[in-house]
Amino acid sequence: MCEIENMVENPLRLFIRETGGYPGSLVIPEVSNGFDVTLPSLPFGMVPVSFWSDRVPAGIYEVRIRLKALEDIERLYLFTGRKQLREILSMKCGESLERVYYLSLADIIPRFHEEIYPAEHLFFTFCTRHPGALQVEARWQAPERPVTRIFLCGDSTVTDHASELPYHPGACYGAWGQDLSAFLSGDFAVENQAHCGLTTETFRREGHFAIVKKEIREGDICLFQFGHNDQKLPHLLADREYPVNLERFVREIRQKGAYPVLVTPLGRNVWNRDKSYADLLADHAGAVAHVAESEGIPWIDLHGYSVNFICKNGMERCRGYFHPEDYTHTNEYGACLFGAYMAKELARLFPGILTAKREMADFVPPDGLWEQLGLTGRRTSGEGQGEQFDNMEKSTAQLLRVIEEAKTGQYD
Repeated sequence: MCEIENMVENPLRLFIRETGGYPGSLVIPEVSNGFDVTLPSLPFGMVPVSFWSDRVPAGIYEVRIRLKALEDIERLYLFTGRKQLREILSMKCGESLERVYYLSLADIIPRFHEEIYPAEHLFFTFCTRHPGALQVEARWQAPERPVTRIFLCGDSTVTDHASELPYHPGACYGAWGQDLSAFLSGDFAVENQAHCGLTTETFRREGHFAIVKKEIREGDICLFQFGHNDQKLPHLLADREYPVNLERFVREIRQKGAYPVLVTPLGRNVWNRDKSYADLLADHAGAVAHVAESEGIPWIDLHGYSVNFICKNGMERCRGYFHPEDYTHTNEYGACLFGAYMAKELARLFPGILTAKREMADFVPPDGLWEQLGLTGRRTSGEGQGEQFDNMEKSTAQLLRVIEEAKTGQYD
């Protein structure tokens, strides 16, 4: 068992699952620790150990963690909030570490839900193969100095994905927005309002952007990365309403005194029959660059970086960075790879606020990861547009057909 000692006041206490599920709305991973007890369990992996606070109001909090290894720990994953990665490390027996993280709590509209839910608890989670080998102390308090919030707006390649239990880095879904914090240092807190299946249109229509506008303050940073789902609808193509919607986002964030940043969409690991790379998002990436330059704001070319990486390493090697049998959605390996790039670019754009951490060079997928895991079609999906769009990404043939139909105006 984990030994827990209160650090004076406001401790984070062990989060124990109640019989039949988590208490109240905490069964929803987006308002809990990001691990979904309703998903089919994996036959392998690490059991997450989570700690939570008493109910607290929305805002920014400082969470201080103390760790002591009671035996050698080869690999330790540290998360806060809804499975937002903070660090991957190893510890020697007797070694002690202390970490300070800033967490953002804000309303959220979870996946498969239409109403707003408040996020009312702070979470800290660790995963390791020997949880009893770690002594943990944790507490929260109000920040002692100003903290910049980084708002993330986007689709499934950005969102905080829920994870099955037990946890396995190659078998879970992960997105760069979920792992961004692991590669940044400074007085910042990430508020990820991205969700699966969204477009530049539904992000506003479903109420997600209204939450961002309500919470964002002068001096905060707001990133936008869309395109994977926009390109499936004729009216949201790169030369139609897609850039118009981006321009509107940018101007409204500017009016709040915050800093908008556009991000070109993450490349897919999709190839043509002649073994050339199929760059399906080039037009939308170009539209992002054009909007950013015309509006005079910074932009990050994640599309260019990811496509270069995929083309350099090839389809087979790059599969290990994506969820099994998926060529669009990354796992933890891919989330770290692209989260590290995003962190470097943000540190370059905001040097007085953010600093990039060293990348984890040894955190790479083993060869043949998909075959080792042997996972197929474990998750069910809803019937809404967002869920349908996400499912399309798992079938290259269907994806190509829908994109082509959108270009010719045939998609209904």
